[in-house]
Amino acid sequence: MTQKNFGQWLKEKLKQHNVLQQELAKQICVAENTVTSWSTGVREPSIRNFMWICRYIAVLDDVELHVTVMEASEYF
Repeated sequence: MTQKNFGQWLKEKLKQHNVLQQELAKQICVAENTVTSWSTGVREPSIRNFMWICRYIAVLDDVELHVTVMEASEYF
């Protein structure tokens, strides 16, 4: 069984909320191809960008930031 990585988690979260990678890139001020490289597993975000991603997903999920950070960190 293959373990899920951060990119897969990110893609699932964006799909769950019908958010395009382009929209995430715009919201956290990075290039769209940067988000693509994260979601395909080519690269992982810096800690700073990881936190911005978690903030954005926490708002979408309507949960406290620490809940999303704990969930995401399992795959980071």
